[in-house]
Amino acid sequence: MGKISYSGGEPFEYPLFSRLVKHVRTLGILQLVTTNGDQLFTGIPNWIQSFEHVKLSFYGSRPVHDSLMGKGNYDQQLSLANRLITDHNVTVGANYMLSMKSMDHLGAFMDDMATNGFNDVLFQTYIYNRRTHIDRRFALENTQQAIERLRDAVSGCANHLPGGTKVHDYSQRDWFIVLDDSGQLTLPSNTVDQDFIMGRVTDDMLQVEPEVRTSARSALETIWKRRYETDAIVDLS
Repeated sequence: MGKISYSGGEPFEYPLFSRLVKHVRTLGILQLVTTNGDQLFTGIPNWIQSFEHVKLSFYGSRPVHDSLMGKGNYDQQLSLANRLITDHNVTVGANYMLSMKSMDHLGAFMDDMATNGFNDVLFQTYIYNRRTHIDRRFALENTQQAIERLRDAVSGCANHLPGGTKVHDYSQRDWFIVLDDSGQLTLPSNTVDQDFIMGRVTDDMLQVEPEVRTSARSALETIWKRRYETDAIVDLS
């Protein structure tokens, strides 16, 4: 069975998102979504049950997360998780941005996840693009050392979550694409140069290098296969 994973930007900001999710459901394709929860705080639509899994984004433990997302947002996320689980029977996990700021208080964060019924936690290292005004805020000086420190920090509590705990090391990824709201496929630059535009999601041919075009199917299958060619996802449980 096929599977689609929606992530950000913020999927629930897309004006046709509900129509897309409902259509994909009729095709029998599993769906997952990662969200900051903003659009769900005031009301959760019934079609939320179309998702096999809802991931809520965290940028650190309570003080770090709230310093970035606003005071009280961390507890709003926990409350939202409780409503999704209790009122809508949705499986909820957490995505956690791993940075120098968010490496502290991991034990308290994991306790919150277990206490509030989260299924799993996926830690994600920052995706470097060498745009220093962003990178300096979230940079990991040594990604491998950070992951080992993370392993030690969660070793005693990772098995408290049914779905376990993993880390996605984006420093092991050398190619991934972004689909924007207009249907354009972009290969993000790892320099200060302009991002590389591959084409539109409806195009039969995509630009994969400045002078190279290939079929869209071949390009997308190549990208999909390459995600399994590295040890980017590590199980910490």
